[in-house]
Amino acid sequence: MTVTAFETAQRGVTTKDMLARAAYQVVASFENMASAFADFRERRKTANQLHALSDDMLRDIGLTRGEINQLTARR
Repeated sequence: MTVTAFETAQRGVTTKDMLARAAYQVVASFENMASAFADFRERRKTANQLHALSDDMLRDIGLTRGEINQLTARR
């Protein structure tokens, strides 16, 4: 559905309002990407730390090497 300038004027929506909303959506998208990347890095850091442990240490905390990637995968 295309909204005409006349329809937006009737609703009280100005061009400034539409630009502000678009800018907000762009900023929110970048914030979401940054947050997702930070989550990814944290999960990789955790996985690397767990991989650095010996098999005995992993067994002490109830993990096997095969479970590390599954444990640190995004849910």
